[in-house]
Amino acid sequence: MALSACASPGSVGDGGGLGAPDHQAVEQWAAEVADAWSPSGEGWSKGFVPLQSPVTVEGSMLEPEKRALAAGWWESAVSLPGDRPARGTVLFRDGPLPVSVLSAAEAYQKMDLGDPPPCSSEAPSPVAPSAGPDGSVSGPAGGDCVGLTVRGASLATIEMRTSRGVATVPAWRFQIDGGRAVLHAAVADPSPAPSAAATPSRAAPPGMVAAQHVTGVDGLEVRYVLGVGACDREITPLVVERPHVVVVAGGVTRTDGVCTDQLLLEPVSVALTDPLGDRPVLDALTGALLPVGFS
Repeated sequence: MALSACASPGSVGDGGGLGAPDHQAVEQWAAEVADAWSPSGEGWSKGFVPLQSPVTVEGSMLEPEKRALAAGWWESAVSLPGDRPARGTVLFRDGPLPVSVLSAAEAYQKMDLGDPPPCSSEAPSPVAPSAGPDGSVSGPAGGDCVGLTVRGASLATIEMRTSRGVATVPAWRFQIDGGRAVLHAAVADPSPAPSAAATPSRAAPPGMVAAQHVTGVDGLEVRYVLGVGACDREITPLVVERPHVVVVAGGVTRTDGVCTDQLLLEPVSVALTDPLGDRPVLDALTGALLPVGFS
C-alpha cells in the first residue's frame, strides 16, 4: 500500500495501544459518534455542501493514469480561459440554486499539483514536495512517470452527492487523450462543510484506527481506506448505521516488536443494511466528514 505519512502510537492514525482490538468498544464508540452528530448551519439545508470529490472521470483509465490523477500530475496543451462564465445553477431535487462558476483555468489549477518525476528504469525514492504547480510532488510507484494532458475544455454538468441529495452541478470537462475526459465541479464558493462530530471524551479503544476517505459506494457496499501501521494485522472494518448518518471505523491487531513508523493506506469495505442514499459518512475516530472520492 502507498506510504502517506508517519504515525506514532496514540495518534489519530492508530488509536494507541497494543494487541487485539476490542471490536465491541470500537462499535460503541462509533455509535456514540453517530448519535451525537447533527449538522447545523444554513448551508447544509439551503446551500451547496458537496459530499464527494469534485473530480469525476469519463471513460476508463489505466493504473498509471489513475496514479497521475491522484497525484495531480497535469499539463495543458491548450490555452485555458481565465474569465469566469456568467453565474450558473446547481439543480437540487427541491429546486435550483444560483452559484458563481470557476473559470476553466481556476478549475485546472485545483487539479494541477505538480509534474511527474523524471522517467527512470528503476523506481525512485520519494522526493520532497517543491513549491508551485511545476515541481515534482512525489516519487511514482513502480517508476511510473505518466502525466495527464489537457487537449480541450468545455462547460458541462456532473451529478454529485450533496447534503441535499444528488444534484446536477456545473463542471469543466477537460478532454484528455483517447476521447476521454476528466470533469471538475465548477462551483466557486461551496458552503463550508459542517464541523466534525463530537467524539467521546475517554481514550479511544486500543487498536482503533481512522478512516481516511471513502473511495466508492455500490449498492449496499461502502468502500473506504483505513490508516494503519506497517506491522498491524487482522485489519477489520466496522460500520454503524443511523437514519441520518453512517459512521465507519476499523480495528487492528498490533505487535510490540520493532516496526517502521509509517501510516499505510488499507482498502476495506462494509455492507450496509440499507442503501447509503443521502446519508453522509463520518470517520468514527475523529468524527470528520468523509467525502466520496474516485476509485
